Amino acid sequence: MYETYYQLRTKPFTLIPDPEFLFLGARHKTALSLLEYGLMNGSVFIVITGEPGTGKTTLLNRLLDQSRHRWTIGMLANIHGGSRELMPWITASFGLEAKGKNEVQLFHEFAQFLEKEQGAGRRVLLVIDEAQNVGPAMLEELRLLSNLNDGRCRSLQILLSGQPALQTLLRGPGMEQFAQRIAVEYALEPLVEEEAIAYICHRIRVAGGGRPLFSTLAARKIFELTGGIPRLINQLCDHALVYGYAARVEIITAQVVLDAARVRDRNGVIPFRAVPDAIEPSLSELNLEAGEVAAHASTVAKPVVSSTTMTEPTPAVDSSTATHCKGIELKQTNGREPLVAGTIPAVKPALGNEAAALYKRGVAFKEAGAFKQAMVYFEQAVRDPGFSLKSRTQFALCLKAIGHVTEAAAALQKLWDSEEGTAQERRQIRYFLARTREALGHTEAALVHYEALSQEQSEYRDVTDRLDRLSGSGPFNLFATVTGGGSWRKFLARSWNQLLRSTN
Repeated sequence: MYETYYQLRTKPFTLIPDPEFLFLGARHKTALSLLEYGLMNGSVFIVITGEPGTGKTTLLNRLLDQSRHRWTIGMLANIHGGSRELMPWITASFGLEAKGKNEVQLFHEFAQFLEKEQGAGRRVLLVIDEAQNVGPAMLEELRLLSNLNDGRCRSLQILLSGQPALQTLLRGPGMEQFAQRIAVEYALEPLVEEEAIAYICHRIRVAGGGRPLFSTLAARKIFELTGGIPRLINQLCDHALVYGYAARVEIITAQVVLDAARVRDRNGVIPFRAVPDAIEPSLSELNLEAGEVAAHASTVAKPVVSSTTMTEPTPAVDSSTATHCKGIELKQTNGREPLVAGTIPAVKPALGNEAAALYKRGVAFKEAGAFKQAMVYFEQAVRDPGFSLKSRTQFALCLKAIGHVTEAAAALQKLWDSEEGTAQERRQIRYFLARTREALGHTEAALVHYEALSQEQSEYRDVTDRLDRLSGSGPFNLFATVTGGGSWRKFLARSWNQLLRSTN
């Protein structure tokens, strides 16, 4: 309905648990890592819990997509405690014939199936979704089923996913033996505000969006109304886009979001959180949003890059690197680094906790691939002395990420020449500058910095490899044939050692 109007390839906020749209916030990243660890480590029982809508099924779908070539997988999504027998469900999930067979016959057939898979070098993974509906009796059957694993090889693994009631069930009386066999467990929590804002940007980008569709204030209100639960965020964002399409607005504002939420509160079967007076935007917030929307409108009408700053065209980017602020103008102001216009208007200097929040939000946008939006926050946080250096560094890295490599190199060189920062910060700037010079083909300049980092024995492990590769190019090509493509420095070292041995 609104996809064409907002230039989207597909609906960004569908409720289908599509692993392509998975956003890995801090908690989801930890959960995925633990699940992967449990599978790789051969854990018999793995448990993940979380409130409805927090993304457990999407996480499982990503895990299964990545793991299908290593495991034979059976999935149970609608089993419940009222079922009398467990084995017919399990055998059916693996495509085994269950008709006309009793529980004992099915058990022996499944044991033979496990032995066959083990002989083929495959593990068997049984996934039970909505496992809070499984009663204590079935959990005890699962525990007994896990005894099919021998002490040397664990060919059967069982992953339980469910709501917090599953934790209550597992802590109940008589469940001690089962609980002791759980090797990996994690309780998934909702997104925090910065993650929720980045989540909205991420889904728009995956759906093919190349510009911001929600104001920053609108995204914050979405977080307040949904508590950071991804499914509710999807529902509210989808409703807001329908309202925005009906009103023919280019960017969804906080007022559009609140209107959509109020209608859902009045008419929906399951409303969002009630919209209290306290959630209404303040006058200063509305003024900031108005400036953001106005700046966005000006860039949409005229997507240009200032010729006083940019001398090279912006390269085309695919969906994996596209930002939500395509077409935002970069301007030069009084000899300072380029200031991004078009996402948030200039505000009074940010100090203390405010600067920390701005920097943190910039990092969240940068990690989500929304580089131009991230640059706006870094530009604001730079006014605080405590965040000035790292904000300018991050700003330069964002410039590089969007294709303005020459400007990124100039910004990093300026930081290096300023001699600001601790020894560790200086090494970081030197490394980023070397990488950027290398990207521009400035081999000699890059080599100078890589050599210095190598002598300092810095934490950057790829420095030696880059030194070897770069020092084998340019003036040292004459050594290529005799070194077999290796570096000239290694060639000279070997030659010198051979000379010493021959004179002894």
